[in-house]
Amino acid sequence: MIQAFLLRRWWLFRRRMFTTLTFVVVLPILIHLALTVGIGNIFMETIEKFSYQKWLFPGLVMIVNTIMIIPIIYRDFFDSRINSRTLITLSLTPLSKIQLVGFLLLTALVEATIFSMVAMTIFLYLMDLSLSMLDLFYNLVAINLFGLIVSNGLITLSLLTDRTNTFFIVTFIIFLFIIFCSELLFEFEYYPLKISAVLKNLPTSMISNWCRGLIFNGYFDWKLFLTPLGIGLVWTTINTALLKKTLRQ
Repeated sequence: MIQAFLLRRWWLFRRRMFTTLTFVVVLPILIHLALTVGIGNIFMETIEKFSYQKWLFPGLVMIVNTIMIIPIIYRDFFDSRINSRTLITLSLTPLSKIQLVGFLLLTALVEATIFSMVAMTIFLYLMDLSLSMLDLFYNLVAINLFGLIVSNGLITLSLLTDRTNTFFIVTFIIFLFIIFCSELLFEFEYYPLKISAVLKNLPTSMISNWCRGLIFNGYFDWKLFLTPLGIGLVWTTINTALLKKTLRQ
């Protein structure tokens, strides 16, 4: 059954192929010019004396992944519920609600990951970085885990509001929160101690720390990996119940 959802995703991509490909290529270039070039002139090394450019790389890819996921979730869970009513049609199929949410979420992660891989290639070239295949694999796992959390947050928002303006305003606030509160651009050591102590416990922060711990120290922290994974899976279940309640209305 997942093949049908992947084919649907491919069909939707073909309808907007040129626009999407242009956006996928231009976005990392703009992010590099806006963030990497400027910040890289201020910070040369991290507090632990690692290359700041290499430390920044996973965060930039996660930002791109988040931006890619937003329109996907909007289309699948907000627009298809409010405007096209496609979500209601899909809910009438023999699929259970957990399968429906799971398949839509999984294919969204696949699409966003493919686009993020393009961004990774562009960042590696523009930043003149050299990462091992293992490090790149860690990044791919991290962006999928990161995407699981972000996607579930956006799905919840999509199912709780019926207003387009509300969706995009709240999404923008969430996006800014993720960027500055998940240690994507700056180390938490630059934040006030009490604030950083709280932010370190966010699932998005755990994922970025888990990824960098593997890349720089070769240490697999199971707590930082399993906690966001567990939160993402439980959140998916909650969204399934929320979808059932929304569709009944």
